[in-house]
Amino acid sequence: MADLRKVYVARGPGDAHLLRGLLESEGIRVVVRGDDFVPLQGGGLFHVETRPSVWVLDDEDLPRALAIVNDYRAGTGAGGGTPEGGDGDWTCPSCGERLEAQFSDCWQCGAARR
Repeated sequence: MADLRKVYVARGPGDAHLLRGLLESEGIRVVVRGDDFVPLQGGGLFHVETRPSVWVLDDEDLPRALAIVNDYRAGTGAGGGTPEGGDGDWTCPSCGERLEAQFSDCWQCGAARR
């Protein structure tokens, strides 16, 4: 086990825990962070990400987890999730960062879009 890897930023606690359940049903150990944080009404805290997020515990599970997350976003997973962001958004296969369609390389780790 190495560092936690963020694979998904959810729209809310229910979304995060639904995906957590899908990943755990595939034998992937994950944690949800930020599901207990309630942002102030009317704005965020200095643009800090306050939505719940799902993190993979084991590096060897990352590629499989990212595939499940991508299916979930596309609405093809068991949870019938909806895509977050615009068409063509993608998840870095190396570090799990979520990127907009116009980027060809990950801003976090520099990996190329595949």
